[in-house]
Amino acid sequence: MRIIFTILHFYLQPFHHCASLNRIYLLTNEEIIAGCVRKDRQAQRALYEKYATKMLVFCRRYSNNPQEAQDLLQDGFMKVFDSIESLKNSAQLEGWLTRLFINQALSAYRKKQRGPIWLDIDKSEAEVAEEDSVYEISDEPMTYSEVMQCLQEIPEKYRLVLNAYAVEGLSHKEIAQALQTTESNTKSMLSRARKMLKEIVELRKNNTGKQ
Repeated sequence: MRIIFTILHFYLQPFHHCASLNRIYLLTNEEIIAGCVRKDRQAQRALYEKYATKMLVFCRRYSNNPQEAQDLLQDGFMKVFDSIESLKNSAQLEGWLTRLFINQALSAYRKKQRGPIWLDIDKSEAEVAEEDSVYEISDEPMTYSEVMQCLQEIPEKYRLVLNAYAVEGLSHKEIAQALQTTESNTKSMLSRARKMLKEIVELRKNNTGKQ
């Protein structure tokens, strides 16, 4: 089994002994970014402390279990530390992190499948997915937890596309690039994912009504 956070501990563990947590929490985004560019461990620790919880939420949405989510979190922060120099506007830090973690999750799935993700494309599915931007899956109010539980029942490749497009707001072009496939393919997967989600919601609703 993979040892979680082994690499991150290399960056973060020393601050339990030699850095003031108060100082870490007072760093601005500008200071954090500049420090991370210099590979300063205090800045890296500050970035992790400030955003790890939020990024873990994204990782959980794109994984099948807590272990996978933790792996995505570790890999994502290592990618952040390696590429943060490309971020020029500190005001965009959280949005930049979000996109990076989502793309990391999509790329990890593609690599796990050992190649691009392809479907037998139904043209009508792609057209519906492109035109319909409203995702009403139930006539009755649902909690966030209930929606997430339903999403977890969708096969992984469809769930990833639905999350990326409908929840995170990525374009079909961005999703297709991450999965190394075509926009028509992601549109078709999105359409099928919506149908699956509606069926799952209806089934749950009917089962609840029978109890």
